[in-house]
Amino acid sequence: MISPGSWWWPDRPARVPKTWAAGLLASLGVVLFAASALSVKAGATSWDARLFRILNQVPPAAASVLTPLSHLFEPAGIIAVVLLTVVYVVARNRSVLPVAAAAVAAGAAWVLANVAKVIADRPRPYEVMAGAVLRQQPAHGTSFPSSHTAVALAVVVALVPFLARPLAAAGIAYAGLVGWSRVYLGVHYPLDVLAGAGIGMAVGGVILLALQALLRRACRAANGHHAPADAGTPKAGPGPTGEP
Repeated sequence: MISPGSWWWPDRPARVPKTWAAGLLASLGVVLFAASALSVKAGATSWDARLFRILNQVPPAAASVLTPLSHLFEPAGIIAVVLLTVVYVVARNRSVLPVAAAAVAAGAAWVLANVAKVIADRPRPYEVMAGAVLRQQPAHGTSFPSSHTAVALAVVVALVPFLARPLAAAGIAYAGLVGWSRVYLGVHYPLDVLAGAGIGMAVGGVILLALQALLRRACRAANGHHAPADAGTPKAGPGPTGEP
């Protein structure tokens, strides 16, 4: 019979970045969000509007291809991708730890993004910009920051240690395309997406730091430093950087 403990700790070593790398990622996320917020507050958004027009107002021939593609990055598509990824990481790692990390990352990013929305209270581009093309149903809430981008990137970063490298790279690319789609669909400015990415990076970096601490503690326990050998600790003793 499989014990609950064996389903908590990953069977295969997790490639969790070192403390300095995870901390740097979180710090860069905070800086990116802060810079975006200060730009919006100061009204330094002329370049933001110009870039929005470039990404949103595309020729009809391009739109005929990009609009169907953008559906892959709407909520239904994001949920499908996340569910498939969850099934993959559980099967690959035989562990619920990646699922817990992704769930915490998603919840934290969503809460932070929506708190920032209330504070910033920035109108959606299709509400105030002449010629803005809205390619979906009107969105709820305010524009800054992009919660879709924040959640997608936070979840991807939290799952990177448990994914094969090609899939980790594909996940980061997918999160980037989620941000692009929010501008193309007409519901966010580029600055909103950058701010959402900052939240995702910050939350993801913190999750990586927590994972590193948990796995380091599990490794010490498996080696008998903090727990007896039969205490239900991980069989393989994963290290914080993926070393067995």
